[in-house]
Amino acid sequence: MNLPRHAAQKESHLQWLGSFPDHWTIRPLWTLFRRVKRCGFQDERLLSVYRDYGVVPKASRDDNFNKASDDLSAYQLVEPGDLAINKMKAWQGSVAISEFRGIVSPAYFVFKAEHTEVPRYLHYLLRSAEYTAGYLSISKGIRPNQWDLEPQEHSRMPVLLPPRQEQTAIAAFLDRETAKIDALVTSI
Repeated sequence: MNLPRHAAQKESHLQWLGSFPDHWTIRPLWTLFRRVKRCGFQDERLLSVYRDYGVVPKASRDDNFNKASDDLSAYQLVEPGDLAINKMKAWQGSVAISEFRGIVSPAYFVFKAEHTEVPRYLHYLLRSAEYTAGYLSISKGIRPNQWDLEPQEHSRMPVLLPPRQEQTAIAAFLDRETAKIDALVTSI
């Protein structure tokens, strides 16, 4: 699908991000989210961050074979609107804005929203192929399957922000197109 490209573009000066419409702004992630570690909520439902689905209740999937700890007291609370990241799989796309309240592994990063942007837009943006490439560029480790996202580098990651009305339109468009794809997949 080809979408019209805005004539006037600004260069991000990042290979993974490229250029963007010149009427959009760019802000570092730390101005939109603050990292939090809220523990002691072991009675909340377990959530997981999936590359293909975002944040979902762990019990809703039968393909997650990771066993939760017997002691859930160190698991972190995630609220709707929070950014949750599997720091070892961010470079694969395991990043999402949560629509659920629950707890995630102590090995995840959880960020509380401190912005007035459209959460669904940020969900799609931060899970895009471009941002996944960005996470790969700031992940470090001995072996690819054990790379960790560098928190200091991640906090400086640029976030592209169109005007709020445009964010809403982009998110609605992507919701519609994703629903069409999901319908096609389930009809097969």
